[in-house]
Amino acid sequence: MKITLSLSGGGLRGAAHVGVIKFLEEQGVEVTAVAGSSAGAIVGLFLAYGLKSKDMLEFLNNLEKKELFVWASDSVGIFSMKKLENKLRGIIEIDDYRNLKIPLYTCVTDIDTGEKCYIKEGDPIEYTIASSTITPLFEAKKIGKNTYIDGGFSDNLPVKPLKIYDEKNLAININPLRGEDLDSFKSLLIRSILIMIRSNSMPSKKLTDAYLEIKGVSHMHLFNFSEIDMAYKAGYDEIKANWGELSKKLL
Repeated sequence: MKITLSLSGGGLRGAAHVGVIKFLEEQGVEVTAVAGSSAGAIVGLFLAYGLKSKDMLEFLNNLEKKELFVWASDSVGIFSMKKLENKLRGIIEIDDYRNLKIPLYTCVTDIDTGEKCYIKEGDPIEYTIASSTITPLFEAKKIGKNTYIDGGFSDNLPVKPLKIYDEKNLAININPLRGEDLDSFKSLLIRSILIMIRSNSMPSKKLTDAYLEIKGVSHMHLFNFSEIDMAYKAGYDEIKANWGELSKKLL
């Protein structure tokens, strides 16, 4: 079976995408093109570059909090993603989308126009970082003359750019909402972000051929490093449990 794959953002919940990819590998499913926002853009980059699920999970498990949350200087953002960018360059040894093994579309949001952009040319690592900058937590990413922020702000589940392909599309959403106590500025901010990015993911359900929301990550915080393996297992278990129905829609 050949498919295209759309991956939503969701912080370290992105490990659930890796669990999904592990299951697809076992089923012999070939992904011919991938699109992603934020965490989905990172996993999409790994997939397009040719990494296997075990390598993706190893990268996430080796990621340290100090590499993600670096105080930004002379910036309107609180944290910088420069260390994460350097870490990505340590394993992704290309600087042009044309050198990827399969097509990759990275969704970013143009901060000046508010428009979503599906990037497929240039340096994929730069745009992957841009797609992952959840402002105001992280500083915006300037590339050339333009400045970009998290792709999830405009299209958190990019299916649209993959509609040009003949293969059917599988869309994976890792942002189920949960009930919780909003007892701090941080919890209120994260909840607001989740509501916003979830709402702009819903139109993608009408565009995709098969849709799966990973419910097992609903109680996982966006940046809880101790829950990466749990998210990975949730992604694997839930696509396995739903594969009978999903696979029929993808044939």
